[in-house]
Amino acid sequence: MRGPARSQHMMRLHARCILYFNAVRDHGSIREAARQLNVTPSALTRQIAQMEDEIGAPLFDRLPGGMVLTAVGEIVARHIVTVMQDAVRTDEQIAALAGMRGGRISLMTVEGIAGDLMARLLTRMTRTWPGIDLQADTGSPARIVAALSGGTTDLGIAFSLDAPDDLRRVAVARFPVGVVMPADHPLAGRRSVRIEECLDYRLILPSESLSLHQVMDPMLHPWRDRLDVVLETGSIELTNRMVAAGVGLAFQSRLALEFDISRGALAHVPLDDPRAMTDLGVYVREARWLPPALERLIVEVRDALREQEEAARIQGQEILAVK
Repeated sequence: MRGPARSQHMMRLHARCILYFNAVRDHGSIREAARQLNVTPSALTRQIAQMEDEIGAPLFDRLPGGMVLTAVGEIVARHIVTVMQDAVRTDEQIAALAGMRGGRISLMTVEGIAGDLMARLLTRMTRTWPGIDLQADTGSPARIVAALSGGTTDLGIAFSLDAPDDLRRVAVARFPVGVVMPADHPLAGRRSVRIEECLDYRLILPSESLSLHQVMDPMLHPWRDRLDVVLETGSIELTNRMVAAGVGLAFQSRLALEFDISRGALAHVPLDDPRAMTDLGVYVREARWLPPALERLIVEVRDALREQEEAARIQGQEILAVK
């Protein structure tokens, strides 16, 4: 089915059945989706069946474990996510034209930047956009990709993300990776450290759930027989606490450490290796309208990353000058 006929069928999706389809997609169950929507399961089943008749293909596989999207269902889901996001935010666009400063924005970041950087960024956003309603969560890179693709978050921020085609990167900055240690550690006074100099100490390494694992693995691989690994974890917070307790050294960018460095608990020394760099990217869904509040937040993120990147560049120049 092509041309005007197909368009007419797709237009029929822009009604109550969108909510029904999305509820089944979210909950994986007709019964639970019906409960959430306060409708009967039979009414919900009829709506899904009607959608499938209109499209001409099954949208869900009915499995013992629940309702799972078919390949056609995945295509329809991407369309519906875009429709729902834009519909919810139409009033924000109207409010912006009227000179109002409201709107609701959700974002998800990796744990490593949820502290000082995000606090400063969101504080600045609340001052420049009064009335904004912000929701901020942390998650792994995989969760961030899923939340963006599924339309449950507006903005994602992650290190060295291998983003799928349905996401668009709107900002990026590069930061050096260094060694994290207690402030009184013998290496803490150094301007830079080589990987082999860390082998005399126990190490806390990032698990594969963190993009930092892909950055560090090539540098650590030649020394794998000499590594004394006490812990592998995907938690930046746990890593920092274990380092502060003197359990071992770790590797990460300075972004997650500003508070601990300022209070004298931890030190960060850059690695003397050109590969010790990580990209921090900012992502949105490719096919969607960006409400004014989200566009403003992207500007604030770009400014904050530019400031952090410049500070890291100056620090690197100071290290080269000392050498």
